[in-house]
Amino acid sequence: MFTSSKKNPTLSWVDCLSGARGLIDSLPAALPGDGANPSLSLVKSGEAIALEPSDQGSALVNGAPLRQRIEISEATTIQLPSALLVAAPSDQHNFTFIRTDLWVLFDAQTGEQLGEFPPQRLLDVAQELGRATDTLACTPQGLEVGFSLSQIAPLLSPQEEAPIRPSGKALLTAEQNRGAHLCPVCWTRFDAGDALSIAVHEDLRGDPILGSDVRLRFQPTRFNDQGLALDPMGLACTDIACPHCRRQLPPGYLDRPHRIISLIGAPSAGKSYYLAVLTRTLQDRLPEDFNLAFKDGDPSGNMLLNQMRNTLFSAATPEDALLGKTALEGATYEKLPRLGRMVSLPRPFIYSISRPGQQRNETSVILYDNAGEHFEPGIDIHDSPGAMHVATSSGLIFLFDPTANARFKSKLVGGEDPQLTLKGRVDQQDSILSEMETRMKRVLGLAQDERIKTPLAFVVGKCDTWEKLLSSPLEPVIKSGALDLAAVARNSARVRDVLVTLCPGLVASAESLAEQISYFAATSFGHTPVMIQAGLNKGRIAPDPQRLAPAHVEEPLYWLMHLASPAMFPSSETSAR
Repeated sequence: MFTSSKKNPTLSWVDCLSGARGLIDSLPAALPGDGANPSLSLVKSGEAIALEPSDQGSALVNGAPLRQRIEISEATTIQLPSALLVAAPSDQHNFTFIRTDLWVLFDAQTGEQLGEFPPQRLLDVAQELGRATDTLACTPQGLEVGFSLSQIAPLLSPQEEAPIRPSGKALLTAEQNRGAHLCPVCWTRFDAGDALSIAVHEDLRGDPILGSDVRLRFQPTRFNDQGLALDPMGLACTDIACPHCRRQLPPGYLDRPHRIISLIGAPSAGKSYYLAVLTRTLQDRLPEDFNLAFKDGDPSGNMLLNQMRNTLFSAATPEDALLGKTALEGATYEKLPRLGRMVSLPRPFIYSISRPGQQRNETSVILYDNAGEHFEPGIDIHDSPGAMHVATSSGLIFLFDPTANARFKSKLVGGEDPQLTLKGRVDQQDSILSEMETRMKRVLGLAQDERIKTPLAFVVGKCDTWEKLLSSPLEPVIKSGALDLAAVARNSARVRDVLVTLCPGLVASAESLAEQISYFAATSFGHTPVMIQAGLNKGRIAPDPQRLAPAHVEEPLYWLMHLASPAMFPSSETSAR
């Protein structure tokens, strides 16, 4: 009888976190640290040992999700939910000389070594260096294979959900990320080369940070002849993501300048209606006013705002035109990682403005529909940073609701507006403006007696209810395809006079916040809204879609965009030169 002298294959392994080592010589087997429901198993494959995925599907092998059987022919990294392993055929490695208490940190693209550190220090070092974790790799001393620092971050800092926060300035300094581009979602900076590619192959669905339903984000190392990144399965990738929050960026986002316009206001001030009307008005008015085209720059990301706009302008009844409140955890927010923790961030609404025939001069305008609660005192800006875009914006719009202010309401007694008779509304608009001032100065590192350089458009909304208080009617602000700054200033003085008479403290707060401020009157509806009398929304107030006549909503944005991009939004003064 013939007896084979060949030995069964054996596998050496080392746990890079605990330092444990071992040998597997009996198959099938599970890897140590894989828990009660293993995400993979070890099986014999010919004369080798192979990794076989299980139904759990949560393991990463050499940085990519394990979707099919893979033979282990050399040192292989295996990331499990609670362990980081390296395995190799035992005739190649026994991992005797590996130091798991000291890791080498290096640049993932160039291989440049940045130093040796204890594993629990790696994330802090990356932050101190101002480097995105996706651009860095690391490995225990003595190994030749490594891990992406971003992928193993949850295992290096399992307490990240509730970190110990250093006081004010130290934490803010850590947020000074570097790079030419600003993420419109998490407001951290990065360079184009740091952007992550998004895998295309269906077997690469599953990101270690964002979850199993999201396509893998990865730092590309291979490219095709057209310069497109290739995913681990060899398919060309066209979509990219922010290296910090991993959220997909709109097409062409890195190729044009961006202007963030931050809309702030108290709960129920009408911000959602204002944005819905503003985007519709810009689409209609920009071609005539400035010979500019206003287009959807991110159709999938803008879906919610577009739906709100369509709901309002396609409705047949006030009930159909009712827009929901922007809640802190509502549909306009999404959970994403920011500086090491999962937080709620507002979805950006990104539109492009360009002059016909001059697409290279295209500019992105980024708008947000923030819950008013994000600006209330007591909301920690790092636990809930959804309003921190104000510190990076090109312009601020503060939407003031006169129907919530007692002094305004006293001047409007006798009107038919149901907003004037609502009970139980607390006017906290002065507190929100003061909180915004404190928050912006803290983030920007300004003293309380300094003023921010970001221009502020103070918009007194619902002017159809109070415009009779103006000393004279508002003037048109567009003159021969340019912004008439003199008319803007005269209108501003008219609105300011009303505010000084009724809300002098609010004017003082606004003018202590910004060096450059202009006051505007606007109405999203152009008519008195109605109270719904029956049904689930009984008692709520909504516009009559048959009477919509918005007025002046675009003027604050015109003024802010003129200051940010005067060549695209010229004034009559600059045009005359």
